Amino acid sequence: MNQILKRLKVFALTLLLIHAFVGLANSDIFSFVHKDYDFVLRFSKGVTWYPELKKVTFFRFVLDRKGLGFEDAFLRLLEDMKYRTGIDPEVVSDAISNDILFASKGLDVNLMEFVAFDLNYYFELLKTLASNAIVVFETKNPQRLPRALSYLLSLSYKQVGANYILGDSLFCGTLGKYLVVAGSKQALELALKTYSTPEMQLAKTVRDFERLRSGTFLVSGYAKPSALKLELPGAGVVKWENAEQILFYSTVSAGAFNFTIEQKNKTKLTSKKTNDFVLELPHAWNYYMVINSQNSENVVSSIKSWFKGTEGELARLISLFEYFTAQSTNVYTSGRIETGEFLFIFENFSGKDMELQLSRIGARGDAQRQEWYLQLGTTQLHIFKYSGRLFISLVNKERYLQLERTRKKLKDFPVFNEFAKVTNYEFKVFIDLGDLIKSTVGFSLSSKLIFWSYNADFFTYYRIVLS
Repeated sequence: MNQILKRLKVFALTLLLIHAFVGLANSDIFSFVHKDYDFVLRFSKGVTWYPELKKVTFFRFVLDRKGLGFEDAFLRLLEDMKYRTGIDPEVVSDAISNDILFASKGLDVNLMEFVAFDLNYYFELLKTLASNAIVVFETKNPQRLPRALSYLLSLSYKQVGANYILGDSLFCGTLGKYLVVAGSKQALELALKTYSTPEMQLAKTVRDFERLRSGTFLVSGYAKPSALKLELPGAGVVKWENAEQILFYSTVSAGAFNFTIEQKNKTKLTSKKTNDFVLELPHAWNYYMVINSQNSENVVSSIKSWFKGTEGELARLISLFEYFTAQSTNVYTSGRIETGEFLFIFENFSGKDMELQLSRIGARGDAQRQEWYLQLGTTQLHIFKYSGRLFISLVNKERYLQLERTRKKLKDFPVFNEFAKVTNYEFKVFIDLGDLIKSTVGFSLSSKLIFWSYNADFFTYYRIVLS
């Protein structure tokens, strides 16, 4: 009887060991994230993606010494670290060459803020890590990395048993090839326990995590709608009322950085094919947006992004825009980002009482110039009709007609071809980054950003292409 009991104990122990081994064998950096967390972002294998990233014109400009020189600045920082502390730069370069994960609970995370080109931003993010947030590094040097981080973050360093404390509030622990940095002792302990307890892991409770694990992505992640804030240039803040969950992922290929945000919805939605005339606009600005007039919320968000005035002035303008949008098929926004000059165009405008609507909000007409003027604080808006379209802008009618006569149209430039191919959308935006960079910092380069949103069954997609 005793022999049978011993064998049963050995068998049970063997099963436990096999279960633990299999669990750890299937673990990766996502395994540190507890199921209560609501935002996860992973940078994957930077050393693999870096050569492709430098083929993207914009990133090459940011990184190379012929541009902003961020690569050289970072290497000088590591050499300075070695000179002052004796820490080999390879300790840091290895850590940023492999997987890096950020996860949080209960925070309002702005996704676009993670796309920063100032190293100080990332240092500050790590330095001020919230109590319910963790950053995990995959590295060959998990025990040496905390000392390097203390130098880069200008924080004190203390080893307590097997763990480390940076400053007063960053708690670090190691597990195999990983270093976990947490904003509190409790968050660190929870992350380490979650890694070895599959039923506690977010990746085990959200089925779509397997897509992120198996996919080849530079950046990937997951968010609950309540945790994510997304503000797109000129398009305002995205609302998530219909969302159940959000995945995001990116790749780099053929000289372009492709980023997708996939919103799983509670109800089915479909974007119809839209015919627009955006390519007929004069090439006079560095920002172009097209919105289907059925999406009045996007139109309101756009004017909020461009108009700088009081709440009362904005309210008057929004009421006017809502009326014009309802009487049009598409709405176009053109502008120069660096100066704030903007132009809204309402296509196929059919409103019969336009003059009455303008009079109600205090606009005055000029019969000779064939335009109306609306004074909102120090801003004077010009309102006029031309070729079946209604214009509201900081540009008067005479100047717009001059641009029509003297400037080439967007269709004359191959750089706009990809933009024209996007026909199923809720909105789409083209930003001429090359023009923006030249007008602000004086560098000449050919770079563009295209992003658009569309619905397909139970999903809404936001796609960004940077080249």
